[in-house]
Formats: sequence, C-alpha cells, structure tokens
Amino acid sequence: MKTTRKSSALVWTRAASFAVLAATLAQPTHAQVASLTPSGAFSVYQTSAAQTPPMGWNPWNAFHTDVDEAKIRAVARTIVDSGLARKGYRFINIDDGWALRRLADGRLRIRDSMFPSAKIPASDTGSFKPFTDYIHSLGLKAGLYTDIGRNTCAQVWDANSPNLPVGTVAERQVGSFGHAAQDMRTMFADWRFDYVKIDACGVADYTRDVAPVKAGDYQAFAPLIVRGNIPESDPASVEKLYATLGDAVRRWGGEAAVLSICAWGEALSPLWGHVRGNLWRTSPDIEFTWKSMLGNIDSMVDGALYAGPGHWNDPDMLAIGHGDFDATHLVEARSHFTMWAIMASPLLLGYDVRKPAPALLDIVGNPEVIAIDQDAAGNQGVPYRDGDAMVVVRTLTSPGARAVAMFNRGTEPVTAQVRWEQLGFAPGSRATVRDVWARRNRATAAGTITAELPAHGAVLLRVEGTPADPDTVPLDEMPARVNIAVDGLSPATALPMGQFPARINTAPDGTPLSVNGKHFAKGIGLFANSRVELRASGQFHRFVATPLVLSGAQPVRFRVYADRKLVAETSVTPSLEPHAIDADVTGAKVVELVAEGPNDPRVRPAMIAWGAAGFKR
Repeated sequence: MKTTRKSSALVWTRAASFAVLAATLAQPTHAQVASLTPSGAFSVYQTSAAQTPPMGWNPWNAFHTDVDEAKIRAVARTIVDSGLARKGYRFINIDDGWALRRLADGRLRIRDSMFPSAKIPASDTGSFKPFTDYIHSLGLKAGLYTDIGRNTCAQVWDANSPNLPVGTVAERQVGSFGHAAQDMRTMFADWRFDYVKIDACGVADYTRDVAPVKAGDYQAFAPLIVRGNIPESDPASVEKLYATLGDAVRRWGGEAAVLSICAWGEALSPLWGHVRGNLWRTSPDIEFTWKSMLGNIDSMVDGALYAGPGHWNDPDMLAIGHGDFDATHLVEARSHFTMWAIMASPLLLGYDVRKPAPALLDIVGNPEVIAIDQDAAGNQGVPYRDGDAMVVVRTLTSPGARAVAMFNRGTEPVTAQVRWEQLGFAPGSRATVRDVWARRNRATAAGTITAELPAHGAVLLRVEGTPADPDTVPLDEMPARVNIAVDGLSPATALPMGQFPARINTAPDGTPLSVNGKHFAKGIGLFANSRVELRASGQFHRFVATPLVLSGAQPVRFRVYADRKLVAETSVTPSLEPHAIDADVTGAKVVELVAEGPNDPRVRPAMIAWGAAGFKR
C-alpha cells in the first residue's frame, strides 16, 4: 500500500519474536537451503504467472481507504473503454480498507458498505465473488490486499480513516499472520482473485511504543523488520512468513496466481524475493516528487541479475497523474514511465483514470514503450552513469535489438551518450535507431548515439545493430537467465538497502572489473562464497570467462558445473595474471558458477568477478 512514513519514528529495538511464530514458520529460508553445492536447477519462484511484468491499476494513490466498489468498477470500465486493457493493463486491484473484522473461526468479513455486491443472503462474511465475476466479465483480472502480520498498514498509518476494521482487538486482526492457508483459500478458491499484494507493516510497526498499541487498540508485535536497519531486523523470519503464504497461493490460486511481496526493500527482501514471489518491492513507498522517484530508481537499477520472467524487481506503483508527474509535468511523467519500462518494472497505474487526461493517457498507453517493458526475454536494463546523465541498456528478444533509455536526473540540460561497446555491437557497424516517444526512425548511427536532454528529460530508443560476435552471448546481455543462488553474504555483512551484492559489468561496490592493470568492460562482479545459476536450456556448447579476485589477498577457487558435473576448475590468487577458462557445457540445461574462498560469516568475503563471461553457441 502507499503511505507517507517517517522512518525516524520507527527505529525500535527488536524484541524476541513471539512463540507462536515458530509454528507459522515451517519453510526453510533461502539462506538455510542455499549452499555452494550445485543444484542442477534454476531455483526461482516457479509458476506460470507474471511471465512479463504485471500491468494494471491500484486505488491507493488515488483514494487511500476512501474507495468503494462503484469507483473501482467505473475505473475498470474506463480501462477497457480507453483501450488500456488491450495494451496490457489487466489487473484491477483492491488495496487496504476492505476488511471489516475477523470472526472467531478465523474467517474474514468484508466491509459490505464499501462493497455492496458482497452482501450474500445467509452469509455472515459476504463474498467478493460477484465483484470478481464482474471484473472477469470485462476480460480483466482482480487483485486483493493483506499483510503478513496481524494487522495492516492503514490501521497504524491511516489511523483516522473511517474504513478500518472494527470490533475487539482480536476481531481487528485482519492480517494473515496465523491464517495464511485459510485466507489464501478464501481469496483464491472462494472469491476467485488472481493476484494478492502482501504488505509487512504488521511485523514492523506494532511495537509497544506506538500510540495505537499503547492505547490498547492493537496487540503489540515484536518487530521482525526494523526499518532501515538490517542487523536489527530478522530477515529469515520475514522470508519464512512470505514462503508460507507463497505455498498457500500456489495451492489455492494455481499456477496463474500472482504474489506481490511488499516489504519495501527491507529485511533483504530484494535478495530472496525471487524465490518467494512474482514481484517484490525494492524501496519505500513512492511519493509524488522527483526526489522520491529517483530514490526508487536507485533501489533497483543495479538489480538486473535478480529479475526475469516470473520474478520482478518492483520500485512501486507509478506516480503518474500526481504531483511532479501530473498533466502539467509531462516531461517528468514521460521520464518516469521511460525508466519503469527500461527496468522491466510492473506498471500499476495509481491515478483516477475516470477523469479525462489525454496527455497522460498518451504516455501510459504508448504501445512501443509498453512493448519494451513487456519484452518476452525479461532482461532488466543495465545502467551506465555519468553525473546526472544515466544511460540504461536493455537487451530485447529480437537478435541485435536493444532498448536504450537516456535519462537526465538533474535540473540542468545534459548530453548523454551510449557507445557500441555498451550495446555489444560490432565496431564500425551501423545500426537503425527508432525514437519510441516520437514514434519515428532516426538516421542510422555508427559508433555512438548522443542525445541532448533537458532538465528531467529522457529519450527512449529501440536500436537494432550487428552483434560484436554473433556466436557469443555475454552474460550481461542475458541477465534474466542468471540467478544469484548464493551471494556469499550474511545479515551481519549485508550491503545497505538498495545495493545488490551481484552486479553487471562492475564490482559490487561499483568499481571497475580490474586486476593488475587489466580491465574487463563486461562480466559479473560479486563476492566469494557465491553460487550463480545460468539457464542454458541446452542451447550452448562452451562457457568462457576470466575469473578475477578483485579484493583481499587469499586465493579463491572457481568452479564451473554443467548439470551438476564439474567441467572446469581453477584457483586464482590476486597477485597473479588472470587467465581465461573455456568449459564444455554442450547440451547443459543449467550451468553453475561457484567461487569459494575463506569463509567467516562475520567478515565480508573478497570481491570477485567472472570477467568477460558468456556462452558460445
């Protein structure tokens, strides 16, 4: 959900988790099951849902809890009539505020004053099925909201809303804690929802110090998330709660059900979200300001190795239609949409589309921009920075096709440039360039593409050129087929929020991939004691790379496995000249890269890299 939260008021000392938690947390965490032993699998969240980033609409930014069935039905009808549904906007979601109370037997009662169609004769809970039937009749899909804790976000952050749960303290516990299987069965099997968004305020914000808890309105919950503080949080317990819900979603919703994790980038969720859900928030809630949008971009732009078909980084709903991105700020709105598309982000509208705003409709309905966001390969764009100028390059499905976003973060005009080396094009070759906002082709280019960007401006290009080596596919051009199964870090050594331990073409700290004066423009930088899964799908014959130790003085052992069979091994010492490896991976479905060095969970491992890594056909 979307709220304005002040983290300084929420840094509490984490008490011990409640004893009831042990019964709820049956699933092992990603860290517990992860090891350097090859898995032979591409171990991400496995469903048929969200094979491209979900698109749709959420009411929170437009209405908060001041929403009702009539508004949502009218929005759904508008999305169909405006043509947005045909362009991919299909999920019509309900956010916080719909639950009236939890009954003694654990069932949830719907606030039927908000959703009158939920009134069912002889039912003491009501049913959302008439509502979801209507949404489905329009060719759309329906989503609902809950929390992994006992209580939801609105109950603490929108405390004056008239649309909060009522009754006793127990009856107002409408979150899914202790009711995961029961609630998911109701939402998916009985009410026929297609999507669930699961917030985490219930395990973060109900400490004994919070006014509504002190007043006796809610039961205290020892926080599993201390906002902005990874060491004081309990990522393993948060992950287990989402794992339990994920199992229930798959059981009752089937392969097509979408699970949206909303832990705002806390509790290391961007690092385990890809094994627990279809999309996961990487950031605090977006506010309607340019500064907030930049922060949300920065929370995920380096995370291309953690996303792909069925599992997506989520920088939050679109703020288009509000504040710095309303109809009087079209440059900013266009830039906002450009960056969400190049980063393969979910596209969830959050403004009242019933109100005519043709200019905004032109932006969010641009079919060529949407096609980039929805490209089937699922590769998130890779960033290159030069002051306020940011270039993001995304490899598309068609051979030799790239999407390029050139983005001005600042308030003064800048010049942005992308080079053939960054695009993976053959030196001296020419490429065709299409401006997808102008919807016209530019003159062909060779060597570089340059754009003059106004303050807050962006251009989005589709470029088609000749690959530098048609027989080689560098890993930086196929990040959706890479899974960081083990990153080598622990909660004690984790990087700050918004920083990913595995990055494309740089070390984890953003420095170049360089050893002893030898520089590698391409590769994957991460930490020792890591394991990387590559989805090869039997399409390649060789894997090539130059193993590098970027920091530390101890040797690191690098191994390559093809379907769990060791096919290459070498020990690398930082002081020695790096040497390439060439491994036979013919027919392998999964290739795994293991880098093993000294292991002390209290000390961050050495930074390493697989330089110039890629497959040969």
